[in-house]
Amino acid sequence: MQGEPVELISFNVNGVLNPVKRSKILSKLKREKAQVAFLQETHLSQSEHVKLRRQGFKNVFLSSYMAGHRRGVAILISNTINNEHISELQDGEGRFIKITGKIEGQEMTFINVYIPGSNWTIYKQIFDLMVNSQGLVICGGDFNIRLNPKLDVSG
Repeated sequence: MQGEPVELISFNVNGVLNPVKRSKILSKLKREKAQVAFLQETHLSQSEHVKLRRQGFKNVFLSSYMAGHRRGVAILISNTINNEHISELQDGEGRFIKITGKIEGQEMTFINVYIPGSNWTIYKQIFDLMVNSQGLVICGGDFNIRLNPKLDVSG
């Protein structure tokens, strides 16, 4: 990418309904100078995601679970970088959000994923999203999969 690198952070927040917890997470993102943040398991409804537009993050893109406070992903883009929104794709299950835009003039696609359990259909769908994307593609999130079973101590 041209110029300075973009600071990315990904957190599985396990719910941000609590205002104190939400404030602490946003403060940490600000302290770490995150410019793009991927949040998984937000547990917020479509209308509640506006609560994430604080502490220097006015651009919030989200996917919420339609039937209650479960799942949910969000991509927050800091006010400190030049962002031009081009397109957005989300599912109604709160499992992924894909946004395409220009960051500091370079076309980029961000995909944030939360996959509860091992669902190979969703993995294929996410792979297809990545393949059919524009510009530099960055995919982050919680795939709930062991990349190296020998190193995984959770059993």
